[in-house]
Order: sequence, then C-alpha cells, then structure tokens
Amino acid sequence: MDILDNYLKLNPRSKSLYERACRSLPSGCTRNVLYTSPFPIYMARGEKSRLYDVDGNERIDFNFNNTTLILGHNHPKVLKAAREQLERGTVLGAPTEPEVALAEEILRRLGAERLRFTPSGTEANIQAIRLARSYMGREKIAKCEGAYHGSWDAVDISVAPPLDKAGPRKAPVAVPQNEGVPKGVLGNTVVIPFNDSEATEKIIMKHRDELAAVILEPVQRDMPPKPGFLKVLREVTERYGILLIFDEVISFRLSPGGAQKFYGVKPDITTLGKIIGGGFPVGAYASTEEVMKPLMIPGSEFPVVKQARLGFSGTFNAHPITMAAGIAAMKELKTKVYVEMDKTAEAMREGITSLLEGRKMGYQVSGVGSFFHIEWTKEEVVDYRSAATEDRKMSRRFSTDLMNRGVFMWGHPNVSAVTTSEDVKIALEAIGRSLDSIAP
Repeated sequence: MDILDNYLKLNPRSKSLYERACRSLPSGCTRNVLYTSPFPIYMARGEKSRLYDVDGNERIDFNFNNTTLILGHNHPKVLKAAREQLERGTVLGAPTEPEVALAEEILRRLGAERLRFTPSGTEANIQAIRLARSYMGREKIAKCEGAYHGSWDAVDISVAPPLDKAGPRKAPVAVPQNEGVPKGVLGNTVVIPFNDSEATEKIIMKHRDELAAVILEPVQRDMPPKPGFLKVLREVTERYGILLIFDEVISFRLSPGGAQKFYGVKPDITTLGKIIGGGFPVGAYASTEEVMKPLMIPGSEFPVVKQARLGFSGTFNAHPITMAAGIAAMKELKTKVYVEMDKTAEAMREGITSLLEGRKMGYQVSGVGSFFHIEWTKEEVVDYRSAATEDRKMSRRFSTDLMNRGVFMWGHPNVSAVTTSEDVKIALEAIGRSLDSIAP
C-alpha cells in the first residue's frame, strides 16, 4: 500500500479534526512546526515513551514535544507536584516559594548568579537580547545562519534563507525569514556562519564596536559544534568586550549544567525553556549580578518605588504550577539519568547507521548526547548550507512511513529518561522495514 494511502487509512478522525480546524485556525494549526501534509496527527494522550492518537493508534515517541519531555509523558512525580500546586491555586498575583526554589536549582547547575523567568523560550531570548543591549549601550547583535531563537523581529532572520539570496558562505547576508520584519531590523542583525571559526572571527572583528551580543545555540538544531568552535567564539567575544549568549532552550538536556558544562565553555547569558518546566510553558534567562543590573530596582524608602532601567513583566511569568512541576523534574534529573539517555541515543545512532550501510542512499547520521538525527544528503552536515542539501521529500516520506509503522520521529529526534532498550529495538526494526520499502 502507498505511504499516503496507508496514512489516510490509519488516521480518519485526525483528518476530520483537521478539516474542522481549518474552519477556525489558519492552515488548521496554531504551531506551524506541527503542520504536515495532508494533515497532522491529533494526539489524545501520552504515557511514558508512548503516544496515543484520536484514532487509537499507539506510537513510540522520539519527539517528546520537540525535546521538552525529558522524563517522558505523565511522569508521576511531576504530575503530583502540579496537582498539589493546582489545589493551592492556579495563579496568585504575587511571588511564590516554588519560583525561588526553581531559580536556586537552575543557578546552581549553571554556576550563574541571577535569573528571570518568562512564559517561553522565545520570550527568554527577547528579554536576554534587550538586557544585553541595555547593559552594553549598543544595538547590534550577531546570530548564526540557520539558528532559530523564536519568531520575532531581531532573530527571525536567516533561519532558512534561500541559498540564492543568502550571500557568500563565509559572509552571510541578513535575510528576513518571514514577511513583516521591518527593514530597519536587518541593519541591527549581523549573520555569522555556524562552525566556521575563522569567518566568524572576521565578522565579529569587523563589527566589534557595534555589537552588544552574539547569540547562538551551542548545538544548532541537530548539529554539534566542531571541536574548538565554541572556545574560539568565547575568546573573540571576551577580547572585544561583547556579551556571549547561549540559547540552551534545547541543549540544556545535554548535562545537568547544559551544553556549556558539556563543552566547558561559559557564556555571559544563558537562555532556557523546554525541560525546566516539567512539560509546562516556561522560559528563563540567567547571568551574573553585574550583567543583570539593568533589571535591578534601585533601593528606596517606603512608599516611593523607583523604576529599573529595564522593565519586564508578564501575567504568567513564573507560573506557580510550572514552577512546581519544574522543581519535580529537576530533582529527577541526576547525572546517571543523562548517562543512560546518552547510551540509549547512541544505540539509536549506531543502529540506524548499521541499517543504512551498504544502501545506495545519501545520508548522514548525527547527534550528541540524547539527540540523534538522519540527514538525507551525501554532504557532511556541519552548518545551514550543508543541511540545506538534504532531500526534503525523502525526509518527509521516511517520517510519514515511520508514523504508519508506529514510530513518531518528527522534528528533532531525541530519547527521554523513559526510552527503553525495547523501544530502541522496536524502532530500529520499523526503520529497517521502512528503508526496505522506500529505498527502491
């Protein structure tokens, strides 16, 4: 049976729900990343490493809400903490103790001094860049070509630019990712190539007196940094007095202290999201007391309240239920959990490589820590330009076929603390059958 025919046969209720959704939502979807043709699968519930959709299909999850659910679905201790907080109140319009406790735990892991919570990783990046601009008194920032830091003006640039408009590989041109980005924003965003130390150093040196910060994902989407790249970036930014921001919204799952501890490179500001909320919406940014000074409210005598240089508020910042769930999640994430996840992901990487060897298909199997990924290209994938050579039709066909075979492997494939050796075995068997079917 054809892949698409099988997909349609397995998911009639999802198809119906999508048609209904199209009558109220643009393209029937609120998160563009979840849209897929001919329609996305509508999930009903999750349990540990399994997902169950509205048509009753069971699938092994290797997406975990784009790396969010590091403890898997419905972890009992996270649910218990969330329920207990829910009984005390949803939002209380005042600070709560869980906010302080989660901040203390994250700062301990990072070795940072001050932290602010936000409702999402996108807002963490927005505020971190504004903080850098305020602290430095400069407006320009630099970001890596191909990096995603949220859908907002300053960084919605050169995320996936057409190669004919992207400029030279070693000196990328700032290209708006979507319409609606003001032209004036382009002049304040410098684009650098990921994993090219020499070219990046030259670009930063050229703009050294204008840059407030350089922001990057230490592991960009599914691409690990080349040996020495992060250290060169740290040395260059320190040399010219530019703040270095690590967007660890995704990569914080690499170790108890994130990618910065994993690679031994400390940024000036760290942005977070995903796993620190235990499955609830969350973001945060952390730094030193010195860099956080623009956020400090000057001391004053009652009843006068002075204004901080930089003000941020939000009705759902440090949401009590998120804070409680986040504390429960962090307590479970001990060193041995990361070690076991790394072993599980390595089994996936090795297994997939073994299944692909000898086949006349262009591919690259990559990943680090709990991440694994297949790029359908013959070119070694080290940056956006090499990743853009991937056969996207093949990628979509493969993922859809795996969905039909009970394996959910969209987006950024990863394993969680509850992914078992049996899950790996079943998934690799499904991948092997899929390759046998698709290769011809």
